Amino acid sequence: MDEATRLSKAKVLRWVLLHAGALVGGGLFFSWSAVAVAAALLAVTMCLGVSVGFHRGLIHRGFQTSRAVEAVLAVVGSLAGLGGVIGMSRMHNMRDYHQNQPSSPPYFGYEGGFLQAMAYALFFEYRAPDDSVYPPVDPRVAERPLFRALERSGLWLQVPLALALYAAGGLAFVAWGILVRVALTQDGFWAIHYVSHVSGEQPYEMEGAAEQGRNTGWLALLSMGESWHNTHHAYPASAQMGVGWRQPDPGFWAVRALEALGLVWDVKTVANLALRKGARRTCQEKIQGGDLSQASMMRG
Repeated sequence: MDEATRLSKAKVLRWVLLHAGALVGGGLFFSWSAVAVAAALLAVTMCLGVSVGFHRGLIHRGFQTSRAVEAVLAVVGSLAGLGGVIGMSRMHNMRDYHQNQPSSPPYFGYEGGFLQAMAYALFFEYRAPDDSVYPPVDPRVAERPLFRALERSGLWLQVPLALALYAAGGLAFVAWGILVRVALTQDGFWAIHYVSHVSGEQPYEMEGAAEQGRNTGWLALLSMGESWHNTHHAYPASAQMGVGWRQPDPGFWAVRALEALGLVWDVKTVANLALRKGARRTCQEKIQGGDLSQASMMRG
């Protein structure tokens, strides 16, 4: 552990209380309808909110949309329980910076294995000795009053949703729709993040980068397409991560659905973007053939 990494007592306490509540509440108030509600909320908040709204939209600008749609997606993403888009943008920029250096601090690397990576993400915080090296958060995100309000709200944003769930289905809907869902979201998000950096195919190599990302197909549906992570490292501005029918990408399907409704436009894909500077195709891409090779030919 380096000097910039510190145990956060607040994060530890929050995790313990959340998981204790999920374990007790989920057991005492189990019902299949409550499980269905939790699954639906998890899918909507992680797909439309975090993957489409936060990551592909507000962080990477993989498509254009109106301020009204941005606002809706930001609220939905904040309800996932991972934090607001400002904090996630800041952490994304820090992580992206360090992982694209020749060596990465342990907090942003994966050499210590699964348990260390999870502990760092869930219980520790990184206090950078020099914040000036990181790209700033997009002012369109950092300075927007709504996004600032969502950032301040934190997990308190779950309260109005909990009241609505209680009115609809009582304590079972609250226990599963809030406690169990958010606990699974927080643990699952970082678990998928770890696996998609250490296991899977690597059709692209980022020269001089400490972390390359991997295309982890078996996690594609569960991750909303985010586990096509090597492709994302090679085309970070693309709203598309999975290429072709062999690489299912629910997040991109959602973007296309929004585009069909006229709610988003100027969608960026691997077919209309150049490779990230310093990235190159590896022999793995040639071996795979099919979808990725077709995309390469489309780019000319």
